[in-house]
Amino acid sequence: MAFPVDMLENCSHEELENSAEDYMSDLRCGDPENPECFSLLNITIPISLSNVGFVPLYGGDQTQKILALFAPEDSLTAVALYLADQWWAIDDIVKTSVPSREGLMQVSTLGERVVLYVLNRIIYRKQEMERNEIPFLCHSSTDYAKILWKKGEAIGFYSVKPTGSICASFLTQSYQLPVLDTMFLRKKYRGKDFGLHMLEDFVDSFTEDALGLRYPLSSLMYT
Repeated sequence: MAFPVDMLENCSHEELENSAEDYMSDLRCGDPENPECFSLLNITIPISLSNVGFVPLYGGDQTQKILALFAPEDSLTAVALYLADQWWAIDDIVKTSVPSREGLMQVSTLGERVVLYVLNRIIYRKQEMERNEIPFLCHSSTDYAKILWKKGEAIGFYSVKPTGSICASFLTQSYQLPVLDTMFLRKKYRGKDFGLHMLEDFVDSFTEDALGLRYPLSSLMYT
């Protein structure tokens, strides 16, 4: 079975958004008394204009959006995304059927950008973030990032602000060295050296004499 990250290998933002727009057009013309439904675990969610909407894939950048389905009881939490002409549950979006997608792999395709979004914006922020933690901003379409794959599933990521990148808080200044900006590992995989593996990979991926860590550090850096 192929998953979105595999199916969107050569898909563009425009193609993905056009597919979603076509779906929305069909939804507007559909019979509200006989809605399409999406099954999630033991729950069946009727799909209607009231619980479907476009969300920005890259945070503040409103130009690239994806279509999301929201739970009836929580209008802020997406339970599925419309990708490759169908709805996909969040847990399936972070899976892959490609055996070679294993270990840390740099994000390059649209499908991988979607996985990065889901890990950060939905799984981390909505499911696994500690109460005292500060959420990460959404990654941009050009951010340097790597996803950690383990046995067909994306289990974590880290992102870097390379030398010369513009500082978000000070637009007239740029980073003078590579800085580890965000890092996340799913809770069930912590304590197994995966976090250390990501740190080592960060160090090995850059040739500069000095590297930086974002402050404040996330709780993962202490575990």
